[in-house]
Amino acid sequence: MLPILRPPKFDLGELARIQNQIAKKVRQRDGFRKLETIAGCDISFSRGDLAYAACVLLDYKSLETLDHRTIRVKLSFPYIPTFLAFRELEGMLKAVGNIKADVYMVGAHGLAHPRRAGLACHLGVVLNKPTLGVAKSRLCGEAPMPPNRKGAHTFLKDGKETIGALLRTQPNSKPVYVSIGHKLSLKTAMKITLDTSRDHRLPEPLRIAHELATEAMQS
Repeated sequence: MLPILRPPKFDLGELARIQNQIAKKVRQRDGFRKLETIAGCDISFSRGDLAYAACVLLDYKSLETLDHRTIRVKLSFPYIPTFLAFRELEGMLKAVGNIKADVYMVGAHGLAHPRRAGLACHLGVVLNKPTLGVAKSRLCGEAPMPPNRKGAHTFLKDGKETIGALLRTQPNSKPVYVSIGHKLSLKTAMKITLDTSRDHRLPEPLRIAHELATEAMQS
């Protein structure tokens, strides 16, 4: 069993070492031959240690839903800031199941993480598939606000290192934080985010996955 799925509880030093190992495995260049399908992965929390994880598979061009899976998961690891993957990765992997996509979009950070190992990086390394993170709030780094037009962006920097981008998916809407998960360049991660954004702040893979998880939680 991978230590990221059965981590030593509360040993933050050991958890950080595991994250550093994940960060070293991340590849920041495009690792796909085709881009015909994309999966969105998200988790909605119910109460206590219960959550609902969802994965939806979309046709990349039409954004039509091809498959989806939503499961109820019991979280065994507590919420600790910057250690989200140890809490959510196992449930997200169960939701992904046998859903095969060319790229996976995660509702969390990737490299835009203090140790360059957000949930999107963990998922990408474990699956050995291209992943990107799209988050609604900043975890670390600084970026100026981009102009108020779709596609405008500024780079998210931690010191001199570029760790992501603040990208405007819709005018008159807050931008999102995009970062590499695994086997993608930042340029491609931003393009994928824009290609899959229609009339909402969140791109369609994440919006639909979030709706599926929320509906399951409320039913």
